[in-house]
Amino acid sequence: MAQGKYLSSTTLIFLFLISHNFLFIVAEVVQPIVYSPKDKKTYIVYTNSSDYVKILASVLGSEEAAEQAILYTYHDVIRGFSASLTLAQAARLLDHKDVLSVKESATYHLLKGFEGPTSN
Repeated sequence: MAQGKYLSSTTLIFLFLISHNFLFIVAEVVQPIVYSPKDKKTYIVYTNSSDYVKILASVLGSEEAAEQAILYTYHDVIRGFSASLTLAQAARLLDHKDVLSVKESATYHLLKGFEGPTSN
């Protein structure tokens, strides 16, 4: 009995499916992820270093993207910056060795007519 030189149809289907999944995975990795402005929020990033662009570039992929994302830098009392980021990007920043904390920026409004505590 001669050994088969051809692959079975089941094997071919399996190889076909694997190759398509692999191409799909490669396409996901190669294509840049584009976020809409509504997916981004402002985050305040406190750091040990004043090299803010390089810190942010480690997450965003380029110094150009980092420069565009930085909204404000803090130098006087604290070291850090504010940047427009997605939640995933902000979370990845926490893994950087020079990042102390990442907080979502918040705006607080005083109540109108509030005069503080009253004493009896």
